[in-house]
Amino acid sequence: MPFTLDTARMHLRKLDAGDLDDLLELDSDPEVMRYISGGVPNTRRDYVGEGEGEGETKTQGLLPRMLAWSADDPVGFYAALHEGAFVGWFHLRPSIAEGEDALELGYRLHRAAWGRGLATEGARALATLAVDALGCPLLDGCAMPGNRASIAVLEKCGLRFVDLRMHPRAPVRVAFYRAAAAAVIRDA
Repeated sequence: MPFTLDTARMHLRKLDAGDLDDLLELDSDPEVMRYISGGVPNTRRDYVGEGEGEGETKTQGLLPRMLAWSADDPVGFYAALHEGAFVGWFHLRPSIAEGEDALELGYRLHRAAWGRGLATEGARALATLAVDALGCPLLDGCAMPGNRASIAVLEKCGLRFVDLRMHPRAPVRVAFYRAAAAAVIRDA
């Protein structure tokens, strides 16, 4: 049975291939992508990968990486639904900065969902799941240094600033945050 999680105002369910159009619409807003790609949207090709003909190198797109966990695994990417509508996604995945003992929080929401506490609500729910249900000893996350809203969400989950560092997968400098399980602020 697919893993789901409900918060006070959202239903979180594992992302699936049928969410592609919603992901493309989310990423089409330059303000949503401002701190991710400088406002450049992800394309369908970015999501599905490229190269199908003879002699071409196939590159894995974003979507296969987002769907890498089974539907019944609590770790992975979640579609966030508010009042039945797709408002973005959250992830709880193995940390790309800290190794296998840590899980990483991440999120991306439509601009219409900003400033309403939904990012904090979803992130806290996943932080609670990571620590209380999965026994994760360490949680982390990162944001662009100028992205005060995302940094505030990490801090509201109990994560604290560690340092500025190069992102392990992209040539950008990010503010890195971390929390031991005892410091995580659980979902209210």
